Amino acid sequence: MAGKEFSVDLNKPLVFQVGHLGETYQEWVHTPILTVESPRFFKSDFIEMLTRTVWWVVPVVWLPVAFYFIRMSYTMGLTLPLVVILSVFGAFVWTFLEYCFHRFLFHLNTNSYWGNTFHYLIHGCHHKHPNDGLRLVIPPAEAAILAIYN
Repeated sequence: MAGKEFSVDLNKPLVFQVGHLGETYQEWVHTPILTVESPRFFKSDFIEMLTRTVWWVVPVVWLPVAFYFIRMSYTMGLTLPLVVILSVFGAFVWTFLEYCFHRFLFHLNTNSYWGNTFHYLIHGCHHKHPNDGLRLVIPPAEAAILAIYN
């Protein structure tokens, strides 16, 4: 059940449906649905809750973490100029990595079940539902799990 025979039911959780689109996934995901509502990703309410966050939660959570590590670097003996230089360098590296992720990973052409599913989950939803304000950034819980297990 792949390709043109399959159509996505927008009234059901989307993530595990989109993989069945096969080679038609790219066309489907780049045809936006312009609603303000967030589409449902998962059947589980708990997992669904972990996929949504407002944009300002990211700086509220991660800036204190960054400042903590910057302070710890200074406390552990690095000079202030070195801490500043390394912090600025880190910001540039992170910006470059974000660009590379977006350019090469998030816009990867997929056509397999798991490739389509993964792509939709990490970035395809942004193209399909561009007005969804709750899925603009990766939620801190998800980011923390990825950071711990990498």
